[in-house]
Amino acid sequence: MGRDVKSAVKQPLVIIVPRADPELCRSLSHSFNDDGTVQVVLDRRLLDRRLGADGHRPERRRGERRLRSDMETELRAGRWVAIPRASGRIDFLDPDVRAILFLCCGQHVVPCQVCQNIYRLSWILRANSRVFPCPRCGNDLTPTVIAHAHTCRYWPTSNLGSHDALAEAAAD
Repeated sequence: MGRDVKSAVKQPLVIIVPRADPELCRSLSHSFNDDGTVQVVLDRRLLDRRLGADGHRPERRRGERRLRSDMETELRAGRWVAIPRASGRIDFLDPDVRAILFLCCGQHVVPCQVCQNIYRLSWILRANSRVFPCPRCGNDLTPTVIAHAHTCRYWPTSNLGSHDALAEAAAD
């Protein structure tokens, strides 16, 4: 469990690729090779573990813990699933945050699960100040952008709007 928590901090975005498409997994891994905040994995599940219940013990689990049903549907349809692990708020109205995002993260990529494409942050035109819509399908990419910001080296770890990040970016 401790290893998973550390991994969640270092890699706040996990992309799960259908088991039947290892070539897509290699392609996405290559696309995100420079971004240590994204982990691309093949779906390792073969079947539902509950199917083999021996009947000797009553089932204690009340619900499915693995994936939401919509994600399961996407995987069965041969589409990859992006799962942001990081949570929190970022004030995208803060001028320092906007500057870091524009100047430092413009070439960083984020995936869109709906249209199955990846985009550089500079390609995403913002409809309003709080939403990052996918350029192709309009899906809200804000959770993925937040997950990126939590581990990008240009963003401060304790206060995502501090001036220290701008000083570090200017020094690069």
